[in-house]
Amino acid sequence: MAYGWSAPVMVRLLSNNSDIYMTEDEGSWVIASIEIGDIFTPIPAGFISDKFGRKPMIFSIVPLYIIGWCLLITTRSYTILILVRLILGMAMGIIYTICPLYLGEIAEPDIRGKIISFCIVMWYFGILLSYSIAPYVSYENFSYICVSLPVILAFGLYFIPESPYNLILRGRYEQAMKELKEIRNGSDTFIVNEMKSIKAAIHQDSVEKMPCSALVTDPICRMSLFLFFIITVTGFFGGLTVMYAYATEIFSSVESTLFSADECTIVLGLIYLILSVLATLIVDNLGRRPLLMISAGGSGLSHLVAGIYFFLEKKTAFNVSDYSWILLLATGGYCVFASVGLAPITQVYQSEIFPNGIKGIASGIFTLAMCLLSVTALKMFQIVNSNLGIYYSFWFFTFINISGCILMYIYLIETNGKSLAEIQDELSLLSKSPKNKPDINQTLPLKTET
Repeated sequence: MAYGWSAPVMVRLLSNNSDIYMTEDEGSWVIASIEIGDIFTPIPAGFISDKFGRKPMIFSIVPLYIIGWCLLITTRSYTILILVRLILGMAMGIIYTICPLYLGEIAEPDIRGKIISFCIVMWYFGILLSYSIAPYVSYENFSYICVSLPVILAFGLYFIPESPYNLILRGRYEQAMKELKEIRNGSDTFIVNEMKSIKAAIHQDSVEKMPCSALVTDPICRMSLFLFFIITVTGFFGGLTVMYAYATEIFSSVESTLFSADECTIVLGLIYLILSVLATLIVDNLGRRPLLMISAGGSGLSHLVAGIYFFLEKKTAFNVSDYSWILLLATGGYCVFASVGLAPITQVYQSEIFPNGIKGIASGIFTLAMCLLSVTALKMFQIVNSNLGIYYSFWFFTFINISGCILMYIYLIETNGKSLAEIQDELSLLSKSPKNKPDINQTLPLKTET
């Protein structure tokens, strides 16, 4: 809800009767500052949670959110608004880092993927709530609604168990046994066997641990990093977070639509939510690579249509008011394509291509890169719109998505249904020479174990 807050609220804050005076440039900093706050917490959160536990780190978001929303209620200042967005971004960085980690450690293997993927579903549900509530209540009442959520969350978090994996990592075996019994509700033999498996996994991770320099010195890590940047640059410079944050403003800039700007934004929120659920269900059936390519290619075409629409409206005498449904169709199409690939699968793919010994470092870089790319995209969108025209932004998104689709076709490997060892073998061949590239649509034969 903190992220979706900006789309419906900023249009009102930038209006002539706003309680907080700000220019469009200042408004873009309000929108982007949540991503700046997100930069500061992921890596410290990882280190602190390793030392003190996942549960206390997750609980730390409660006071951050309460302070942030209370400041929105009690003050009417541009400076405080920036501070609030930074605080909310810091909380978002913690939960974005620790929540998938925590769920991955407590979930059983056969449901782990779907449970972690469900995080993106709840992300879109929060955005939809912001889109649906903010236009119909006052600025202050919306803040009251938002501040009630972390208060409720505090009661729920009190009852969640600590991660047994983290407890064993810190040498607290008796408490780990107790928490594992609560989570699994299995026999003593089953619990003891799982304890042994966790200890073995922790030992294996310590054996395989790699230095930070491996990201640039190891050819497989370099190739993994290259593939990761293809996907993230395509997603974030291709308009992913811009559409979340500026949806209402984009529709408000159109002279006439079938629906109001707020109603169009709500429709987009519904599309994001429904398609994210669908992506969770099909990601293990259709594969990562085809979904990512379809997502990038379809997103590029959708942005192309939106760019042409805005060009005709802003720069020609052609009356497009009777064709405003085309803009809703184009932006809705982008939401569909982004929601089945670039949005939900990026994190899944990232978790599969890096070797175990460097996944922690790679995860930190992954989060920081997303934040920096998002901040840049959110700020540049306003700059380009003010100086060149909104259609240039959409054509830039088109170029990025189509280029990303081509690079994905050339370099991306399929990871679905493959073991980590098989994925690393393919990356090894891919990193050596173009002549030795594996067939990216096929699974390497399984190695015979002795």
